[in-house]
Amino acid sequence: MKSAEQFITDGDLKFESKDFDGAANDYSEALKLDANNSDILYNRGLAYFFANEISAAYSDFTAALDINPNHEDALFNRAQIATILGSFEKAIEDLDRAIQLNNEDCELYTNRGVVKLQLKNHQGAIDDFTRALDVNPSDGKAFFNRGITYLQLHNNEKGIQDLARAYENGVMRAKEALLALQN
Repeated sequence: MKSAEQFITDGDLKFESKDFDGAANDYSEALKLDANNSDILYNRGLAYFFANEISAAYSDFTAALDINPNHEDALFNRAQIATILGSFEKAIEDLDRAIQLNNEDCELYTNRGVVKLQLKNHQGAIDDFTRALDVNPSDGKAFFNRGITYLQLHNNEKGIQDLARAYENGVMRAKEALLALQN
């Protein structure tokens, strides 16, 4: 009989080879042996997410957080799903909690800024993108999104500056946005 660890290892290998359904099945078997393991629930949630089973993924991330409320990755990924589903306030709640756990993760600020932008909270979005850049001054995604936000506020000078910095930091969409502004 396999142990929970063996099922986890098998699930990890299947996940790496993009067999997300197989990975989810192995993680389910591991959970039968170790039901209160937030990391197994998180891993199965990821497998479900990549298998496009969004509801099951959300449920697993929530269950992982019921066991370990400080599971930063589960908070981040549940926020991603909430954003996809248009539950922007819930996404911000999860990102706020994740930032409380790790205020040096620029991706958390950038993602929260994107959600705030969806809510038309332009200043809040700019503040989050700026905080992301304080943490990582070469975060092209933060430059890109802040630039787009400035353009929405008709501050073309700052928008163009940020898009140029985004392009310098590897965001190819920034070049397209800059070219579109020239036309």
